[in-house]
Amino acid sequence: MTSCDRDGLPNLTQMHKITILQMMGYGDRTRTQAEVVRLFQEKYPELPPISQGTVCKIEKQFRKRGHVRQLKKNPPNKLIDDQKLDVMLMLEAKTSAIAYAQTASALIISHSSILRVLTENQMHPYKLVPTNELAKDHFDRRILFCEQMMQMIGDNTLQMENVLFSDESTFTLHGHAAAD
Repeated sequence: MTSCDRDGLPNLTQMHKITILQMMGYGDRTRTQAEVVRLFQEKYPELPPISQGTVCKIEKQFRKRGHVRQLKKNPPNKLIDDQKLDVMLMLEAKTSAIAYAQTASALIISHSSILRVLTENQMHPYKLVPTNELAKDHFDRRILFCEQMMQMIGDNTLQMENVLFSDESTFTLHGHAAAD
């Protein structure tokens, strides 16, 4: 029994996999899997024999990914169960002012997972960040912004239901964030 890599293929180098693809051919000049196995065994007699299934897997891998490199080993994802998902979406829908950090700590979910789930559920988390003191022309800009938003709401009535505002920071009158 030969050992296999993470892709379930016998331990072949990337160069060996490329050689197998070259032996298969392309277009109207292709070989059968049995012919490729025979050619590979003749070229590399020192390697353990490969099967037609190995040739098939390498071809599928190349067609699917566009390369034959081994995939990097990623840690398993921490899944969010349905109950936590429902609670999180309910919290965000009812009180969108709750900070993501508070929701994450309450449900024992990472901050990035909350943002990913909200985005997957068509909720777009935005955070208002005022940075400057209001100037004279800011009021005109606010009116222009409100007019543009009203126009956008008229075009798509569900738009405001998909926007999520957060109050994670407290700002002073001059627009500077107060450190907690």
